[in-house]
Amino acid sequence: MDEPNGRDLIEALGAHPELELHALLVLRDGVTVLERYAEPYRPGDRPLVYSASKTFSATAVGLAISEGRFALDDRIVDLLDAASDVDDRVAQITVHHLLSMSTGHTEDTIDAMTAGPAEGWVEAFLAIRPQQPVGSCHVYNNGASFLLGELVRRHTGTDLLDYLRPRVLEPLGIEATWDTDPAGRCLGWTGLHVDVRGLAALGELLRCDGVWQGRRLLPEGWVARATAKQIATVEPSPEWNLGYGYQVWMGRDGFRLDGAYGQFAFVLPGRDLVVAVQSAQSCTQVLIDLLWEHLPTLGDTGSGLSAVPIPADSGLGTTWTHAGAVALDATMVDDGEEVGPPADLAEVAAFRTGDGVTLDLVAEGHEVRLAVTPGQWRRQSLRLGGVEVPVALAAGADEAGTLLVRLVFTDTPHTLRLRLGTDGSAAQAWKVNPLQGPSLAAMLAH
Repeated sequence: MDEPNGRDLIEALGAHPELELHALLVLRDGVTVLERYAEPYRPGDRPLVYSASKTFSATAVGLAISEGRFALDDRIVDLLDAASDVDDRVAQITVHHLLSMSTGHTEDTIDAMTAGPAEGWVEAFLAIRPQQPVGSCHVYNNGASFLLGELVRRHTGTDLLDYLRPRVLEPLGIEATWDTDPAGRCLGWTGLHVDVRGLAALGELLRCDGVWQGRRLLPEGWVARATAKQIATVEPSPEWNLGYGYQVWMGRDGFRLDGAYGQFAFVLPGRDLVVAVQSAQSCTQVLIDLLWEHLPTLGDTGSGLSAVPIPADSGLGTTWTHAGAVALDATMVDDGEEVGPPADLAEVAAFRTGDGVTLDLVAEGHEVRLAVTPGQWRRQSLRLGGVEVPVALAAGADEAGTLLVRLVFTDTPHTLRLRLGTDGSAAQAWKVNPLQGPSLAAMLAH
């Protein structure tokens, strides 16, 4: 049976009410056959890809192993110079167990690990006794991914980003930033900001066994091992119940880089395909199902993605002011999404200026002024003290004169929604709740 074309795929994705696609790129045998962006996202934007960062971390580990820095079977207590009195199960954990998330823990270690000062995170991980024998089971374990980055840092003398840049990122043409922890270390389990072309490029490198344009970038044999099923998984969603490799999920045909809210690179070696997606929704299984149903062919490249919605503007309302903390309104959260904490907005004021709207905020103790043009996306920077965050804004007023604002943080998948009434009321909610917390400054790529 012939596969549906790219137009069918885009129409199916755009028609689903729960999906918000930001960028989509398809490579067939290394050639771009489909590349589309939804306004206000553009080529060159480098959104946070959340746990897709893990695959980049694992790639750094593979390179470090090939350079003789350490080995898959090395015990992490030896590599980290841990105290001699660690738990007997902890003493059995190897680099392989970190990569495959088979440390024997039955719940993620990240919360316990990060409860104290960053300087003590390694020791905190090593203090958590695995509930099951090491190597016997899989649990999604962000703490294990953090330790991978720490192994690279300690044994190469440089952090993940700087280590990967000359070896992989620059040859692939990938520009990236990586968020850091309070101790200044790249967050191995998350934090990478990269565009959809960067996601696709790493997927293509893995599809080609670590060879890029005739040049071997990754050690021979590494990709075959890293992208093979290393351990079985038991997850409630079918797409996450097919096994786990080295910081990649096994798929129906191949494997994938996988980040929260739909940051994916699907690698399908048998079809010579790489499909990279950046998006914002909680129903990621729906997205995956549609992609599988409508895998694109080389023929029709399709039409554009549906833009992030801009509220219609009635023209009603001229000024909007609200003093005090802006409350969260759960009715502004889409079905199926978690209701997260509100951003720190102490005051909000808006007023019409000609054809536009000026929006004044007191956010995280800083005064911010932004310009909005009803019916259009307007890109600019939000400045909080010495922090500058790239954003895009759109707004409109409904039939009652209530102002509806979309504040898109273009270096993330996240949008802050604001509703300002003519009666001085105000409310806010996130389109998918930022996992790094609701701080606006935290939206910055470090």
